[in-house]
Amino acid sequence: MITSAAALFRERGVAATSLRDVVDHARAPRGSIYHHFPGGKAELAEAATGMAGSFIEGLLTDLLANGEPAAAITKFVDYWKQALTRQDFVDGCPVAAAAVSSDETAAARDRAGRAFTRWQDQVAAALIARGLAPDAAADRAGLAVAAIEGALIVARAQRSTEPLDRVARQLQGLLAG
Repeated sequence: MITSAAALFRERGVAATSLRDVVDHARAPRGSIYHHFPGGKAELAEAATGMAGSFIEGLLTDLLANGEPAAAITKFVDYWKQALTRQDFVDGCPVAAAAVSSDETAAARDRAGRAFTRWQDQVAAALIARGLAPDAAADRAGLAVAAIEGALIVARAQRSTEPLDRVARQLQGLLAG
């Protein structure tokens, strides 16, 4: 159900995803959602956001371990481009969906904020390891995460990967320098 919730949040957002949608998508018995998530949608949204945040954190860990930060960010952007085009620009980032969710799912929104911070910290650590000063590394990492997340939203709305391509080109120089 957590995986189904994250998948639906990617497509529809948190507010437009009902518990019934999640149960149907997961092909789970109707009563099972309240058994596993007695806190209802708020608890499920928090769990799905945590899972999605950890997934992206793992992806970034792998990408950053296997190359320079600029190359890793390019591969990260490529991951999102593939996700968008594979689903005809329906998919987005489930963590971003939680970040803009209502007060009904405030814990998921808070979890999204913590995920973004962890991603920024990962990129900053990689930049520091390559000799960049900590303050500059934090600034560039924050910009990278914010730019990619924003480009995802614009790319989805415009049904084009060009916003992600633009961001990748700009981040290349910034993170390689």
